[in-house]
Amino acid sequence: MTTLLTITRALLLCSMPISCVSLPKKEAAPPILFEIISTSSTPFAVNATDQFAPVDANWTWRMVDANGRATDDPIIEALSISTQLHGGMWMIPMIDGDREFVSLGDNGDISLVAVEAPNDQAISIFTPPLVLAPRQMHMNEIFASSSEMRVNWMDDRGERDRGIGERTTRIVRAERIRTPLGEFETMRVETKFEAVLRYAKVQRSTTLWIAADIGPVAEEWRGQVSVLGIPISNDAGTAVRISEKAPAKDKTLP
Repeated sequence: MTTLLTITRALLLCSMPISCVSLPKKEAAPPILFEIISTSSTPFAVNATDQFAPVDANWTWRMVDANGRATDDPIIEALSISTQLHGGMWMIPMIDGDREFVSLGDNGDISLVAVEAPNDQAISIFTPPLVLAPRQMHMNEIFASSSEMRVNWMDDRGERDRGIGERTTRIVRAERIRTPLGEFETMRVETKFEAVLRYAKVQRSTTLWIAADIGPVAEEWRGQVSVLGIPISNDAGTAVRISEKAPAKDKTLP
């Protein structure tokens, strides 16, 4: 009898408007893909070739938010290829969609020859090539370079702007981080680029977390473009590398 009464009461409760309502399922938070674990006590020298994707590197990246959690942005594929276009030696696709054309000097320096920006329909040419990184840098070392910069239209309409581009790189500290590829001892490398042109000004700051013999495993950036003193674009983001392997050592350099 007790069991029958219990069942009857349950059925009555379920018939009431406020009863037996299915609560919305709480969506699981996206996984944390990027985390700085600690400051590391094992700094190492950073080679120029460890700061950039080598020829034939087919790396994939995933965007993360300020908490290091995966976003809904599509996965970014970046294939570096050998090419002599614009006088470079190989092309490195950037996470933001730009394409950098770089060269390797006899002294081991890596220099930027040109940048294609399809979203802006612009090609920036550096004369002489802007040195991005010396052969090797150590913690707390700062490297600065500058070059004349000419911006052309991609559709061959000629010159858009010109001026000076300046870049500063600093090896800040050693940090242990966690990414989808595992935990790494990395060097935190911060760069600042500024181009002061006749009509426009470009500013971009970038932080790379570089693992020895593996290259960048995480990147954070912030940039702004202004024309005649009026900001026209802002860009910022953080991404982690999710591809496991770099190309063989004999393909590291063209």
